[in-house]
Amino acid sequence: MTLVPRSEGVDLTRVALRAVREDALRHGGRPLFNVGGGFAGVRHPEDQVLRTKPSLTTLIHHIAARDHGYTPPPAPETDEPKLPLTTITRHLAGAGLSVVDTEVTAHHSTMAEKKAWLSIPAFARPADPFFTYAQKMHILDAACALTTPDTPVVTSWLVVVAQRPETTG
Repeated sequence: MTLVPRSEGVDLTRVALRAVREDALRHGGRPLFNVGGGFAGVRHPEDQVLRTKPSLTTLIHHIAARDHGYTPPPAPETDEPKLPLTTITRHLAGAGLSVVDTEVTAHHSTMAEKKAWLSIPAFARPADPFFTYAQKMHILDAACALTTPDTPVVTSWLVVVAQRPETTG
């Protein structure tokens, strides 16, 4: 099972934990979690290249501020990630699972693919209930007009594999 949590702080490890509690995970099955690198506080080396242009999210916030008076939420006072591996490990242990492997991976895509992803209502930006979906799409179109569709984009992911410890007896 592959789960991708939303960056608004939704902890989708609960979905897997519920599956374990409800015995939906087959004996020997291993849930696999793909957690966004920014959310988990990790970056793949290929994602550490200095950007020469603002990110699509930065452009979205700029246009929302310029055209709609939007004020993005203040930056967190700490650089602590929202869902670090230690927290994931603790949640999994609470459900009787242990982490057996982790890897930081790089997903290569384009600005056009990033636009498609951000057009999904759950991932549309700005993540503020003040904006309707139509407004978010208008802002996204305006932000994308400042980019090139085939511009490469690298996104980091923390991949976590868990399993139930073997029982003896």
